[in-house]
Amino acid sequence: MEALLNKISDSGLDPSSVSGEEAIIFWNHVRQHIATSAREIAHCLIISAEFRVRLNQNQVSIEELREALDYLALPNDAELILEVRNSLADRLVDLGDYHGALNEYISSSTIAVDTGYIDAYVLAVLGMGNLCDAYGDHNRALRYYQKIDSIDHAISSRSLRLRYKLYMLSCYIDLKRTTAATDLIKECEELSILVSDKVLSGQIILYQTKIYRQNKQMDLALQCLGNVQYAAGNIHSAWLSNMIRLELAACLSEHNKAHIANWVLESTRNRIKQYASPILNLKLCNALAEICQQKEDFKSALEYQKSAYRIESDLMKKIPIGELGASQLRRLSRFELQLKLILSEQENRELKETTESQKHAVAQLQQDVFTDPLTALHNRRWLDVKLKDLLLHDVPFALMVVDIDHFKSINDELSHLVGDKAIVNVSHELSSYFKFRGASCVRFGGEEFLVILERSTLEQAEMHAEAYRERIFGFGWHSILGERGLTVSIGITLHREGENTQRTFYRADKALYRAKANGRNQVCTE
Repeated sequence: MEALLNKISDSGLDPSSVSGEEAIIFWNHVRQHIATSAREIAHCLIISAEFRVRLNQNQVSIEELREALDYLALPNDAELILEVRNSLADRLVDLGDYHGALNEYISSSTIAVDTGYIDAYVLAVLGMGNLCDAYGDHNRALRYYQKIDSIDHAISSRSLRLRYKLYMLSCYIDLKRTTAATDLIKECEELSILVSDKVLSGQIILYQTKIYRQNKQMDLALQCLGNVQYAAGNIHSAWLSNMIRLELAACLSEHNKAHIANWVLESTRNRIKQYASPILNLKLCNALAEICQQKEDFKSALEYQKSAYRIESDLMKKIPIGELGASQLRRLSRFELQLKLILSEQENRELKETTESQKHAVAQLQQDVFTDPLTALHNRRWLDVKLKDLLLHDVPFALMVVDIDHFKSINDELSHLVGDKAIVNVSHELSSYFKFRGASCVRFGGEEFLVILERSTLEQAEMHAEAYRERIFGFGWHSILGERGLTVSIGITLHREGENTQRTFYRADKALYRAKANGRNQVCTE
């Protein structure tokens, strides 16, 4: 893509200067006159397809995505093919072509397993589960979502991990499995702190409200709804906005305020018609039917029930639920061994790469290649070599993840220059404290640091983490930050024999977001 952008720039054109129909014409021109490789032509079609969606030209968008696939080939273009198929499936679902979407999910799951793209495999399985959910078969949807449990630790995107857990949470609520839902929502709340997505956070609040309502805690439910924030302007926030209104109406209805609930639903009707989602329309009709019955307006209630029945019947006809049955689940089960093999190969590759290249890498790389320029700590490139060395020699170690609390607000309120000074001081205190304790300190990225304590017990690591946390808490921040202080949250775990480092980091990361969820400025162990 970078090569194509350079060619466009050399031609004196500016992609950022066009939008709407002009953008479609622009990228058609680039495809015909500037792009030279099949991959570059595919990129032009993909970008054009995105602009067509914004103009509600969904069918043409689908045609362009399918044409883009014709220019791509496995295995070299596997990642891009999976991205296109995922977008294609989304478009097909929007148009109600659920059979076509399922075919894309099936193809994507096979390609993802064959090429080792775990996140793409997860997206495909979630898509199949969502079709079951739309059909109303929440038990079957849950079986699809549970197929991801065994590879949860290997999902690289925290946002995707949270989405999958939210889908499971929704199923638990629909199935009235309140205990399971209550347990899972705590994990979602912890993970959302590190994801920082207002729409996903809003979904958590929505589902917490539903749990309160199922438990007849109506005051808590209404209070909870007042905490929702969502980013306007994307389809997911429109969905959230409408779901919040439906839930508000349900709460008001159970508070015996049917007239207010009816007003909320009536005001929601036009919004949902614009959104054109049969699922939301079904929920709306059912909600209106219940409100009308409560008001003893049985004629209107019957009409809404008929509308709900028509929508539900149409979904049942269109969604190929028969193809999502036992045979499809067995196909995914057969992938489980292959997925385990992929994860095992990743671990073996770490060891093999270590034995083949570590000695040469250490000799050839200069010191600055392994050093973070701002903090003078080790960087991620050094970390890769270090972890491979520990695995190769079977050295036990504790892994500590350190994250500065509320760092974004420091940058936003006091400037990035002040933020850099804070990072430098935190890292200096880190290296000073651990210098003579047999530990290695790494700047992992942004405001996040790692500490490797070789041959350490969990208790020893926790003791050092707590001492360092107190050191940062008591540091003289006044000259740098003025009246505000600075704290860190820390997650700790021990590396387990036989596991790869990705899994170890995943567990330390979970401990970190538990520390964040519990109020920050604290240490949590896995």
